[in-house]
Amino acid sequence: MTNYQVVTKWIVWPNGTVVAQAKSVAVSDGDKTETKQHVSVNMSSDGYSSYSSSSSGSSSRTVF
Repeated sequence: MTNYQVVTKWIVWPNGTVVAQAKSVAVSDGDKTETKQHVSVNMSSDGYSSYSSSSSGSSSRTVF
């Protein structure tokens, strides 16, 4: 059975503009687990900036 977990967080200015978003996804299937993370930062109006980063990893468990 495959299990999924997705967590998304935002940083939002009082005017509703999204400044940053972080998303983490975990998928497990039996003894294998894979995680993916993505962070995105956007700023505009005067202090414009943009940043994006992604990473992933996996692991497996051996049962004797």
